[in-house]
Amino acid sequence: MNETLLNVIQKDLPAFLQQLDKKRISHPENVLERTDIAYLETLQGNNYPRREQVSLYLLLAYSHCEISEPRMAIHYFEQAFILSDDYFPRGAMLAKAYLEALHTVVAQTGDVSLLSNGLEWAEKFEFITFNVHRELAAIYYQAKDYDTAAALWTQHLQNDPHCVSTSHVLISTLLDLCRYEAAITVYKNAPSAVQEVSFLQLLAGHCYKETGEYAEAEKLYKAAMAASYNPRCLPVCALAALYAESNTDHSIAHTWYRQAVEEKGSSYDMLYTKICYLGFLVDEGETGDALSLLLFMEQQLHYNYPRLTAYDLNRVAWCLYLLNTRLDLALKFSRRAVEQAPYARDYVHTLVALMVRLREWEAVTPRVERWLELSDDDIVKTLWNHYSLVFQDAIIQDQQVALGILLTGQDSECWRAIRCALYKTSEFGEMVEIPEDIYPVAEQLYKQFIFRDMPRIFPS
Repeated sequence: MNETLLNVIQKDLPAFLQQLDKKRISHPENVLERTDIAYLETLQGNNYPRREQVSLYLLLAYSHCEISEPRMAIHYFEQAFILSDDYFPRGAMLAKAYLEALHTVVAQTGDVSLLSNGLEWAEKFEFITFNVHRELAAIYYQAKDYDTAAALWTQHLQNDPHCVSTSHVLISTLLDLCRYEAAITVYKNAPSAVQEVSFLQLLAGHCYKETGEYAEAEKLYKAAMAASYNPRCLPVCALAALYAESNTDHSIAHTWYRQAVEEKGSSYDMLYTKICYLGFLVDEGETGDALSLLLFMEQQLHYNYPRLTAYDLNRVAWCLYLLNTRLDLALKFSRRAVEQAPYARDYVHTLVALMVRLREWEAVTPRVERWLELSDDDIVKTLWNHYSLVFQDAIIQDQQVALGILLTGQDSECWRAIRCALYKTSEFGEMVEIPEDIYPVAEQLYKQFIFRDMPRIFPS
């Protein structure tokens, strides 16, 4: 075998790679064994001509892919790419192997720095010409270039319209990007067999819901519920959320939520359903039921904590904040949500609100800086019922001056008015000079802080 391998390196790498291709070989014994790979590794120090050295590294790289050692595969691919000018035999096969190994290593290690090199090699050797759109899309997705990833998945579907996994990830990505019409188009253009897949019906239903086409969303949610092989908790939960949004009679949504939490599903899906129901109960002011549900789901929260998305972590944290219970757990969830998405305004707001309520005044300072960066006047006015809770907590603790100092750098009308109104509620309030241009707003704010039953002064 050693002579064969030397001949492969010197003359016949493309043909040998074809033999190794799992889709084309009929005899598993043609695949290199670890002893063969060990022999190849001993040849690295030899002064082979450049092309033969590239062949050696490519053979080592592909062989390590075959034995599920993606990190070593990436190492040898990199060595080959550095030496090679344009020699890249069996491009489709090697490009696919490299991209899959790169995706695996980044997913395992979290080392996103590898992605920039990978994309450079992909451009240099024109991977796009090898029909590896799906594998390349996964790399762009890891690099957070979601639009390019979506475009590549779209190209893959043009070549393989029956690929359910690609339809799934593409529709899900477009949904996350708020490109609802594009996601609906992907679903409509899929073959009928793909359209009948329950989790695709669920995603398409979400897109129709976001566009206000409630009837279409309801139709798809019910179709997903009807699938005998599919857990029902998610589509039932989605239907409940749809009715909560589209019906003034929330008792209907209440009924469906109760049914959703009783349905079967994976541990994570069942927890997601309970999180949705918890948010609904808190919004409806059903404090007793919300606390009972929280007690029921707390063990699941701890068990699934590492898997929860930043969005769900923040939802739980905000519910606990509004319920004013388990604030230690809320702070833990909120910190993790902000770690995962440091520029999400809702998540930073939740963390600031919790720190103020828990009197963590020293730790809150850097968080307030980010909070202010993300909170322009329009957002504060629209979400005043959320923002006012932070200021009310500061007043209750007699810390309005401490909070006011943190707002010093803000010069917009809204934030200047808030700062002046905070000072007015302190024992030094009468000493505060309110600038004339914001006097009416500050006075109204001051009155709201004192008389909290007054209507919002900043209507959305």
